[in-house]
Amino acid sequence: MSKFEEGERVLCFHGPLLYEARCHKVNTEGEVDLYLIHYNGWSQKWDEWIPETRILKFNDTNLKKQAELIKHHKKTQNRGKNKKLKFIENVESEDAFSAKVCVQIELPSQLKLAVLDDWDLITQQRHLLKLPAALPVSVVLDEFRVYSLSVNKTSDTNRDHVLEGLLGYFSRLLGMQLLYKFERPQYADTMEEHRGVSVCDIYGTEHLLRLFTRIGELLAFTELDNNAISVLQKYIHQLLSFIELHRGKYLSSENYFVATPDYLRRAAL
Repeated sequence: MSKFEEGERVLCFHGPLLYEARCHKVNTEGEVDLYLIHYNGWSQKWDEWIPETRILKFNDTNLKKQAELIKHHKKTQNRGKNKKLKFIENVESEDAFSAKVCVQIELPSQLKLAVLDDWDLITQQRHLLKLPAALPVSVVLDEFRVYSLSVNKTSDTNRDHVLEGLLGYFSRLLGMQLLYKFERPQYADTMEEHRGVSVCDIYGTEHLLRLFTRIGELLAFTELDNNAISVLQKYIHQLLSFIELHRGKYLSSENYFVATPDYLRRAAL
């Protein structure tokens, strides 16, 4: 029996904070129950299927937890250092947050299919990606930089800043938000084996695409003006077009392998 019901009022983790939401549908067909969540006051484009680990009952105890997280988040952001993209000082209401989010990243159709295939291979078919990737994120972005330079015949500091920022985001978010639960034992093993190596030099395009499915919501916590947003969108979409054009090189079913029985036991713990 599922823990939450259709139509139930709940609190859901979205990034580091809890937001009021409502459970619209329940899917119990897979190994893990999934819930279609609508965040109150947000556009339907933010509706998403999430596991129960990101959902809490709507009660006084969890409302107190929500307030504590907001308080902690404000303190953390005020202490933040080394921010090229300055984080906002005050946590916004859901309506204000929704209104602020205007970074729309649309994946090309073939890359959308690649993201879905990736989800299926990892979560349903119990495959893993070969690590380190033959073409890690750092190489993909560098090859895009070279390609862009050859096309435009000129250097572009805005492009280079965007690519540098993407490397930073990927490094910080990979372990926290870009892995499926099934991949976490592999992540722990890989980080132990390759101590001191950036995840940008280990993980590849499949995980980079996962970043682009979430980057719009993550950038809502920054003080980007409209011009900066336009620049960001421009180069991310150029990068996505480049990846789609060369998807045979960067995305392949040969990048995956079937997890061993020993790994399956560890992942089930």
